[in-house]
Amino acid sequence: MTVFLWFVANEAASYRDVSDRFNISKSTLFKIVRRVTIFPSNLSPEAHNFPGVIGVIDGTHIKIDRPADDPDSYLNRKHFYSIQAQVVCDHRRKIRDIFVGFPGSVHDSRVLRSSPVYETLPEKCNGTYYILGDSGYPCLRNLLTPFKDNGHLTRRQRNYNYVLSTNRYIIEHCFGITKQKFRQLYHMKLKDISLMVHLIRACAVLCNLSLENAFV
Repeated sequence: MTVFLWFVANEAASYRDVSDRFNISKSTLFKIVRRVTIFPSNLSPEAHNFPGVIGVIDGTHIKIDRPADDPDSYLNRKHFYSIQAQVVCDHRRKIRDIFVGFPGSVHDSRVLRSSPVYETLPEKCNGTYYILGDSGYPCLRNLLTPFKDNGHLTRRQRNYNYVLSTNRYIIEHCFGITKQKFRQLYHMKLKDISLMVHLIRACAVLCNLSLENAFV
């Protein structure tokens, strides 16, 4: 099952590749893929004390051993080697979008601008919904971030920042749940970065399925 979902999570694998390798019909494969599809367009806003909010975005660092190629770029601000996973999750801690592979030294805003969700967010949010991010992200039409505190914020702005921050705990729960289920995400021992990326994405798919009680 893990190997199958690894192939599903691998963007380089075609439906025919997966179908032939695992002897599974195309119709069955489409049913599985629909269940784990990232960021469906028909998301509905839930109660976050934030009207129209459908998710939260943040990045997490996956610790790795010192890479042979360009190690300095993988050294993050906490002084360990890592690759980054940018995640958008919903109120159920289900991963709706994941973008993996940037070195640990890269800033969150650059990761966002390089990810597919940056261009497609208005469409995914149906033009009217929003996701929440921290101050490491730019404030966009469909991405709400805190006001920068220069010491002169109004009461309304301070309240906005407070409500936003209290809703962002969801993404931290999402990271915690995923890493507890797949403890190799605390420190990956693979040497090939591309294999790490596929494994992390496969873990995200498996975690989503477990949240749906898929194995019960």
